[in-house]
Amino acid sequence: YAAGIPPFLRGPYSTMYAAGAIALAVACAHAGILTRVIFMEEGIYALTGNHRTCENTQEMSIHELINMVAGSENLHFFAFMPSFQKRAIQKDKSLNAVFDIGYPGLGKIFFYPPGNVQAEHQRMFIF
Repeated sequence: YAAGIPPFLRGPYSTMYAAGAIALAVACAHAGILTRVIFMEEGIYALTGNHRTCENTQEMSIHELINMVAGSENLHFFAFMPSFQKRAIQKDKSLNAVFDIGYPGLGKIFFYPPGNVQAEHQRMFIF
């Protein structure tokens, strides 16, 4: 197994990496860092379907995790819609905190920091 991870836990259908990235994004946002998470290409599968966890576990599904941290002042989620269109799938409708963007929105995120940010660099999580 690559890095000790069995094939069924790796992408594109796995949510293990997505959960880790979201946890890191939440930690950055909690530390006061404006953080934007962009789901695109194979990463969009984390935003589709009906994700469930085992009944006797305390872990949350990706959808529950996103909805729980939604509304954080420093954390924003985006879904790159051309990736969905290319695969003929849709984002789960319960994920209201994940904003749909296209090419213009992606370019704006990459090249124009929000007005309240004065840093000369930014952090983005793209998966």
